[in-house]
Amino acid sequence: MTTMLWMLTSRKDTKTAYRRQFLGVILGICLITASSCSVQEEHEPVPESTPEVTETIPAEDYRIFAGKKVHLGMGTVLWTADAGGNMLQAGTLTQDYEADIRQDASGKYLALADCSFFADGAEMTDSLRWMQHRCELTPNGHTVTTDGTYHLQERDGREIALITHTDTYDVYAEPCADDPRYGIRFNGQLAYIPEAEIASVSGEVRKQGAEKLPVLMYHFFYSEADGGTRKDTNHVEAGELDEQLDWLEQNGYTTLSMEEVLCFMQGRSNIPEKSIVITIDDGDPTVHQYAYPVIREHNMHAVLFLITGWAGQSPQNYDFWEMREDGLELQSHGFLTHQGGCPGMGHGGRLLCMDHDEGVADTRMSFDTADGGFVYCYPFGDYNENARGILRDAGTEMAFTTDSGMIRPGMDLLALPRIRVTGGAGLQRFIQSIGQ
Repeated sequence: MTTMLWMLTSRKDTKTAYRRQFLGVILGICLITASSCSVQEEHEPVPESTPEVTETIPAEDYRIFAGKKVHLGMGTVLWTADAGGNMLQAGTLTQDYEADIRQDASGKYLALADCSFFADGAEMTDSLRWMQHRCELTPNGHTVTTDGTYHLQERDGREIALITHTDTYDVYAEPCADDPRYGIRFNGQLAYIPEAEIASVSGEVRKQGAEKLPVLMYHFFYSEADGGTRKDTNHVEAGELDEQLDWLEQNGYTTLSMEEVLCFMQGRSNIPEKSIVITIDDGDPTVHQYAYPVIREHNMHAVLFLITGWAGQSPQNYDFWEMREDGLELQSHGFLTHQGGCPGMGHGGRLLCMDHDEGVADTRMSFDTADGGFVYCYPFGDYNENARGILRDAGTEMAFTTDSGMIRPGMDLLALPRIRVTGGAGLQRFIQSIGQ
């Protein structure tokens, strides 16, 4: 997998400075750690015959990290509080972890956001990232109680923490044939516990929320204020995009990640009644120039399908790194398959007639370059059995076409339709296209 360069240190108001840091740092970076400080305790006057004694105590209030994202190293101890407020060791992180700290956290042990665990402030340093953990799935009615020892894992199976404490969680994703794990919330993100490590399950599953999901498809953007003009209907003006996203925001829509879409499509999870997915194909420079500021302003999630073999289309490119930290997920549009090679077949995309092993290698390379992607967008929208076989054997979990329509559980996960956003068609056409 492509090595990530962690060289960002703050939020948007200082990103220009970090762009210079990004370009200049090649061999390494320095982590700025919080230094401990000391105070001197005051004592009442004592007789001259008794030596005056002062005690130096360590600072035990790390509220400087409250509401921030912090870096916790592998091996950091996780703590929990008993009914009397005593801190008990509950487990350890088994990887480096970028944690969100609660806004009201204070003291020596700071509460991690959206879970029952704490970490020692002395173990924390300011994170070089700012992406906020978010899970938009809704609980399904089940509650699980764990064994006394269990593992918290990411979607791809990487272990987050080993917990040596019995805990109870609301369930956000049920186990399924392809993934025998329960999905719960840990520090704001969707995390997973193996079914074998669950001691009991209570409650009844409630099927609620949306039954189908619109997936929007964008390509290119321009600004009339900058003298740009619409070249074709795949080009959307920046103000037009802002109008569309403002309408979604004002009408209570929630934008989903591909992990959440997969859970929904597998029938494992409930999603909000008004859910939607924003996808953008090709990774054109106009995405960062015009679409990204609008998406960021509305605090929405989007998915960029990158042609990762093309120059600059990887997380090592600062623009894509910056967009990812602000919630624009990176997935695959192929490595070097977005080109001709199969005349007379669809749009001629080479994936249609590509050698199987070569296609599998290209697809896996595209996922690795997209920083662990698992969702694919067919180049030119072309797909056939050869293309589907390549994606299946490369480990692709979902693939999107340019076919028109909404998605719902039970559909072929390697041939999912989308809704093309037509530039210049007006807001009412946009509203009608998503079924409203």
